[in-house]
Amino acid sequence: MEDGAILDLYFARDERAIGETDAKYGKKLGGLSFRITQDFREAEECVNDTYLAAWNAIPPARPVYFSAYLCKIVRNISYDVADKKRAQKRNAVLCPLDGELLEILPDNKGVDADAEELARCIGQFLKNSDKTSRILFVRRYFYADTMQSLARLAGMSVNAVTVKLSRMRKKLRAYLSEEGYEV
Repeated sequence: MEDGAILDLYFARDERAIGETDAKYGKKLGGLSFRITQDFREAEECVNDTYLAAWNAIPPARPVYFSAYLCKIVRNISYDVADKKRAQKRNAVLCPLDGELLEILPDNKGVDADAEELARCIGQFLKNSDKTSRILFVRRYFYADTMQSLARLAGMSVNAVTVKLSRMRKKLRAYLSEEGYEV
């Protein structure tokens, strides 16, 4: 079923919308959540919470990119679950993605950072990047894909992907500095 038809079911408050969403995006959302939580049960709960959040938000929201909308919801829920799990264990170890991103994102402690402006800057940076780099960056830092899956996707070695992402992070850091962000 097409996204528009699924969204129409949400607007009609038809419960089939959840089933159709699960049929079309369930595996994708579950995989994304698992890569973040590293727990199948937690990932399943996050996906279910995503369906509930979508049900509660649609209407009035009518997302243009339904897949990205759902991925953003499941990502946020999954990171919240992972953060709570880390806090319960009193474990200060960060997941690899956290460490990679911490080296490039601005430190906003005590500063009311404009998240939309930062997102615009990162979007502009990605627009100016080549297609392969842009895909690798988004798949790694939004979809939390592993280096191995990225290497298969791009037809590159894991080392080549690692180097490419490292160079992109350095370029992004320099770009954000030019835009006035303290990194």
